[in-house]
Amino acid sequence: MQIQPDDIVFVLNPNSGNALHPRTLTAMCHAACNEAGHRAHVVATRNPLEAAETARAAHESGAAAIFGCGGDGTLSALLQGLPVGSQTALGAVPLGTANVWAYETNLPTTPFAAVSAQLAALDGISGEVAWVDTGRVWSTNPDGSIGQQRFLLMASWGLDAAAVSGIVGSDRRSRMKRMLGEPAYFLSAVQEAIGRQAWPIAISVDGGEPFQVDAAMLTVGNTRMLGTWLEVNPKANVVDGELDMLLVEGAPWKALALSPLARYGWLPQGPGVRNLRFQHLEIAMLGNPMPTQVDGDPGPPTAYAVDVEPQALLALCPVPTSEVLGG
Repeated sequence: MQIQPDDIVFVLNPNSGNALHPRTLTAMCHAACNEAGHRAHVVATRNPLEAAETARAAHESGAAAIFGCGGDGTLSALLQGLPVGSQTALGAVPLGTANVWAYETNLPTTPFAAVSAQLAALDGISGEVAWVDTGRVWSTNPDGSIGQQRFLLMASWGLDAAAVSGIVGSDRRSRMKRMLGEPAYFLSAVQEAIGRQAWPIAISVDGGEPFQVDAAMLTVGNTRMLGTWLEVNPKANVVDGELDMLLVEGAPWKALALSPLARYGWLPQGPGVRNLRFQHLEIAMLGNPMPTQVDGDPGPPTAYAVDVEPQALLALCPVPTSEVLGG
């Protein structure tokens, strides 16, 4: 069955942390759409590439919206297939480990309620459909060509990215993630911080003179939260046409020691800790490459620049007054 104009497309990720049985999830998607007077089109995908291809097909077919049924990684995969300015809106069915986008935008936590609230926004009953910013990471491919990866939430370098890569690359840590959920990332960060030295890098912000630092962690946020419990970019929102950067200098253990303060939005500004806002950032590695993550998955090790894409994505926002939406 092909996607039709005005369809509501649901992309199922069977590997998400809290996934419902596919038959149960499919029935829920159809029920929510029937109740709202829409036609559901449900697609089960096996990997991020298939999810991106489905999003591209939804855009080309004129689908009204596409929902990622999974975690933030599922939304990120769909984002890769939606061109900048697509009229197909992005929605979320929060079934992942952290569900940061759902947390930031105050979506209902149960799948049926989340879909119903977002369809109400699509139909103009309550909430709104809003144009939001996205980010883009530029990198060099092995063949020398230029690669790019878009993000909805955050990209990071250093300790946080090492923790993500540690979970992806370890069966034991992956099992820990399935058992503990989000706290598994903190435990992975503790393990990654042991014995690590700072990464020497040079940074240029909005075309300014590059400056050199020994960095423990660098986060570039379209949104505020690293996971749902560390507020690393407290002033970030997705409608201001900028990205927010947190830079922590020194050994990785320093970034780890600051995490309890970030838990409550009390991250101090001072020597070795700074927040900057920008539209274009360039990063040069002066030693061993820093680990990279993009929206919760390992990113390209040869990333060299980040740009904001103002008002690039149409998103379903049932609670437009949430802080990340500028409310």
